Amino acid sequence: MAAQIAPSGKSPAQNAEALSARRRRLLSRLAAERAELLWQLLGLEEKVLTESHLFEDSDWTVKDLLAHIAAWDRWEHSAMAALLAGEEPDFTAVEDWDAFNAAAVEAWRDRTLEEVLTELRSARRAWVAWLRDVPLPAFFQPRKVGEWDWNFPGCLEVQWDHDAEHAGQLSGWREERALTGNVGPRPVLVAALHAAREELLTSAALVPPQQRTSRPVCGEWTLQDLAGHVADWEQVGVKGLRNMAAGRSPGISRIPDIDAWNAERAAGRRGQSWDACWADLHHTREQLLEVLSGMAPDALERSYTFPWGPTGTGYAWIRAFGAHDREHAQGLREALEGGERSTGEG
Repeated sequence: MAAQIAPSGKSPAQNAEALSARRRRLLSRLAAERAELLWQLLGLEEKVLTESHLFEDSDWTVKDLLAHIAAWDRWEHSAMAALLAGEEPDFTAVEDWDAFNAAAVEAWRDRTLEEVLTELRSARRAWVAWLRDVPLPAFFQPRKVGEWDWNFPGCLEVQWDHDAEHAGQLSGWREERALTGNVGPRPVLVAALHAAREELLTSAALVPPQQRTSRPVCGEWTLQDLAGHVADWEQVGVKGLRNMAAGRSPGISRIPDIDAWNAERAAGRRGQSWDACWADLHHTREQLLEVLSGMAPDALERSYTFPWGPTGTGYAWIRAFGAHDREHAQGLREALEGGERSTGEG
């Protein structure tokens, strides 16, 4: 029997895959904007993040801004869940933004920066996990409420625009005050690492599973090659970080030719499976975070010689691996989406 053809000229299975791919693109953009937002906090002292005012007409600090962003993620999740259930959301927040924002900030005013960062990540993770489980037809259906269409892709765009707006404000604020540095609070570094890895994973998800080991996405490298490459560098990071945590130098020999090092490691993984490379990618990040969690602050503030050339702090060492995630996430999006606007360090 011939496959049933949908009005678009594609089979139902083809339509479902197209919708699934579109949702993955939306989630990738959402993750990229969040990573860029958190990247703006790196290298800033905790006092700056919790005491300095961001805006001339407000006493909000960066910590307050993060509480505000988390509250909108929570609200968006709740509103979308109500719509999915066929109920009308509580629109009090959008009817009086100022009151909602003030209440959200006040609720977290006396909490620590680490607690606010934890809430920011928790709110986003819960919402994204829910988004991934929404049936595809329901995810893409129009949702008229009054004069507005609360379709779910549009809701995601509102949230990533919100992150992008505040990332731009933070960037301008830093530039105006010449705020730079190579040290900062560990919770901010951890939050930025998590966001960078989520950006990489959602970008990797743009590659269809059947193409992970065959489609070039980074020069001649496939996604499998890229996963192994990121894991190989992170193994260097873990080894060096363990030595720093023990009060020693990184103990990594200088790597004078990065391209040759990369090629040698890639060749060494040629016989490995996709599952092995993907597992290494996750395992090495878990190790990095584990070592980081037990490091004394002075180990993060000391300067070391890096095997790729310059000297820098332990904080900068770790930051480099988040930057590596973001670099390849951007490259994946450009390779798979035809150069759609991207964020982050190259």
